[in-house]
Amino acid sequence: MKLIKQILPIVLAHFVLFGCKEKTSKGAELVNEVSSDTLVYDTAPRWMKTGNKILFYTYRHDPEGAELYSISPDAANLTRLTETYHNEWWSDFSSIDETIYVSSDYGKSERFGGSEIFALKTDGSFARITYDSDSTSFNISPRVSSDGKSLLYCANCLGKDVNSEIMLIQTDGTNPVNLTNHPSADRYGVWSPEGKKVLFQSNRTGNFELYVLDLATKKLTQLTDNEFDDIHGDWSVNDEIVFVSNRDGDYELFTVNSDGTNQSQITFNNDRDVLPSWSPDGSRIAFSSYRFGKKDKGDIFLINRDGDGELRLTKK
Repeated sequence: MKLIKQILPIVLAHFVLFGCKEKTSKGAELVNEVSSDTLVYDTAPRWMKTGNKILFYTYRHDPEGAELYSISPDAANLTRLTETYHNEWWSDFSSIDETIYVSSDYGKSERFGGSEIFALKTDGSFARITYDSDSTSFNISPRVSSDGKSLLYCANCLGKDVNSEIMLIQTDGTNPVNLTNHPSADRYGVWSPEGKKVLFQSNRTGNFELYVLDLATKKLTQLTDNEFDDIHGDWSVNDEIVFVSNRDGDYELFTVNSDGTNQSQITFNNDRDVLPSWSPDGSRIAFSSYRFGKKDKGDIFLINRDGDGELRLTKK
């Protein structure tokens, strides 16, 4: 009974995602539409595979408790998906069974006390996938394979001097494999379109660069090579990569072919543009930008792959 009471707020919250209204354990009704005139930042967007919604997390209701939201690409239908005491952070949406995979500090003794990867399913079940031996480490950024069977995630990912790794695990929590296994900070792995390669960032040469790992041959290819940090890569269905770089003095979005050719800058401003995510058809990019916020407060933006048509989706 105690366990049911603990997971009930998360279970009920997920009925909202699929069009139902439920009540939390405190009796507060969850509603589908919420005001956009709210607080703190929205970040880490991820497209749902149908292309009609974008997931992100925000602290707009609680500065110490992140929740998952979705919004449509036309800036309508801002919808709260979870309502818990805990933090729900980086997420991804499976195209197979509509499960949301998310990093959360649920089950920790205190907020921000580390995180694990969980599955939030359409039937209301809430399943823990990772079990790190270090209870204070942050396992974040789940990325589900196109067949819905496997996950990439960044293990021990947060912190200045941590030895983060790119991990592969089955969505049922079995067969964890350390793909990178290197004393550097290897972070934010994403799948190639056909699922045979993994793109990630690493500081193994001093600064962060982008690398591609062939899962079959284990061949590692360095994609970028410069004195600046290239981070937060994402791989489109059209075999094009978007990433973030501080090579012009602050963090901006760039695109590059998967063979490392034809690098092009597509955002130009004096604030941070980070965590890009390709639309399912590869025509647009969702990202988080801090140009209208204070300190680290930000919004979700959309931009065409050529840098045109920029749209601010969320507003303070």
